[in-house]
Amino acid sequence: MRYKYVAKTSNGVLIKGSTQSDSIEELALRLREKKVYLMKIRSVKNIGEISSKPSLKTISMFCKQFSLCIKAGISICDILNLLNEQMTHKSIKKSLIDICENVKKGNSLHESMKKTINVYPRFMINMIYLGEESGRLDIILEELAEYYEKEHKLLKRFTNSMIYPSIVFITLMIVSMFLMIKVIPVFITNLNSLDAEIPLITQIVLGTSSFLQHNLLLILLVISSVGFILLEYFKTERGKIIFYKFLFMCPILGPVYRRIIYTRFSRGLNILLSSGVGLIRAFEIINDVIGDRYFKLKLKIVFNGIEKGEDLSSSINAMNLFPQFFIAMIKIGEETGTLDGMFLTAADIFYEDAQENVDKATVLLEPILIIFLGLMIGIIILAAMLPMLNVMDSAGKL
Repeated sequence: MRYKYVAKTSNGVLIKGSTQSDSIEELALRLREKKVYLMKIRSVKNIGEISSKPSLKTISMFCKQFSLCIKAGISICDILNLLNEQMTHKSIKKSLIDICENVKKGNSLHESMKKTINVYPRFMINMIYLGEESGRLDIILEELAEYYEKEHKLLKRFTNSMIYPSIVFITLMIVSMFLMIKVIPVFITNLNSLDAEIPLITQIVLGTSSFLQHNLLLILLVISSVGFILLEYFKTERGKIIFYKFLFMCPILGPVYRRIIYTRFSRGLNILLSSGVGLIRAFEIINDVIGDRYFKLKLKIVFNGIEKGEDLSSSINAMNLFPQFFIAMIKIGEETGTLDGMFLTAADIFYEDAQENVDKATVLLEPILIIFLGLMIGIIILAAMLPMLNVMDSAGKL
């Protein structure tokens, strides 16, 4: 695999480069021998290489098959070879060969999987480590299979529900632009030849149409530039926080997104705590599951609260994100020693709630977009019809 890296010499000089290597560890060791120390690194695709990150559905199937093979008493290397024959995803197939070779060298499964880049989720690798340490690898993999399966179904339902509103919105933009640029100017020109009185709404539409005609390339350039600047800004840490905060707070889609994050958070903590992970360590690992910078920023409140000896329920309540029923469940879980079970129950509630909110969002978005479409087309038609009515009225008076 090819890597791009930033390294520093013993004299403090920064070096940027790219090279081929079997793993990050091998590259770091090679550079260290030259008294160059690795600081940042990322994998890049080789020319002609076609690779993509596996979907949550693929990861779920992988975990399920792995769990069944372990329960059947098959050795790890044989399982890896067997899965390599069955899997169709190119990234996973390639990674399984490398993992198998590393396991044969005496490395653990999670260490071998850690050396692969952008294939397996970090949460999954951390959980496999816990499974190996506790001797419950088959159970952990089965729980992961269920976790990623539910995550896949929820995200797929949300994505599918947004297809129709997106098509309506794109159609609205295309039809409106076509009418404004191609149809309206010709129609109004013909009316002007009849010396018809031009109403205010028609003048506004005509002015907008003229502006779009003469400045279309400039408008597209400005939109593209603004889009590029926003994309670059949202790649920064502060930009990511603002973007994810917007997703949390925005109407209609916000409730759906919040429930997806709550579900991921609760189910991940259930798996971790039921596997014997300590509370603080569980919250450290859960950062790899969330991926939401705004939520991670809020999680610092929980870390600070736990370190000060506060109750988990009080610390989570201080985030001002979760509904009160969830806080009450956590409090009961702390008092009864069933915290992992409470997180599982909460995850199921949030999952069902998220599905309901997806349906609600779709029901709300469809009429809003249709009304908006009707208003836009209606205004354009009205702007075209009013001068015609004036002409007919003038002709009738004659």
